[in-house]
Amino acid sequence: MNREEAQFILGAYRPNGADAHDPQFQDALALAQRDPELGRWLAEQQALDRAFSAKIRSRPLPGDLKAQLLLARTTVRRGAWWRKPVWLATAACFAVLLVAGGLLLSGRGHTAEFAAFRDAMAAASADMGDHADVWGLDTDGYRKWLAKNRGTSDFVLPASLADRGIAACKIVEWQGHRVTMLCLKSGGQHLDLFVINASELPGIALGSKPLLVADSGATTAAWQHNGNVYLLAGTIPMEELRQLL
Repeated sequence: MNREEAQFILGAYRPNGADAHDPQFQDALALAQRDPELGRWLAEQQALDRAFSAKIRSRPLPGDLKAQLLLARTTVRRGAWWRKPVWLATAACFAVLLVAGGLLLSGRGHTAEFAAFRDAMAAASADMGDHADVWGLDTDGYRKWLAKNRGTSDFVLPASLADRGIAACKIVEWQGHRVTMLCLKSGGQHLDLFVINASELPGIALGSKPLLVADSGATTAAWQHNGNVYLLAGTIPMEELRQLL
């Protein structure tokens, strides 16, 4: 099996791990573990799938969806879904992604790179084992520390976040980039703001209006301002995060 064949098969691999023990995927998954480029591609695809799923779950279903599906049924006898070859499942996945993309991705930034960046920063926010590099400074002190340690020191906090103040700071390494993490003072909520110069992430295009995404792991808001990309992550309801911005 070569890389192209593995990509074709893994296009139908679900991001929730439900297919991990399916024999149809075993050879392709094994190749992804040995092939760094294929492994990166799979990670990006899985992140994109999770972003699609989160966006789909965040939108209400049409009230007449069941009736529409019933009307669309045909009388042709269908084979059992588990007997269909992988390529049919792959084609179905592509069709769903194309429809979902056309309906849901009216904003910018929903690229594989954005999804991978979001997932990595959400994981860093949730990791409390080594959560900060420095703490106890004022804002100017954090800027000086970031400038010295090759972080992004020219960050601009929205007024509501600036009022909270910064509790701690860290440099997060991601795909060869140094991302600034500002741990905000709680007020009963855990929020981290990640900042990186937009020139380091040319594949991520965001506007000044925050793009909000929620899933079972985290709620995030991402935007771009004065040449920097910002991503705010926390375990709070989306509406509360929206009100903060």
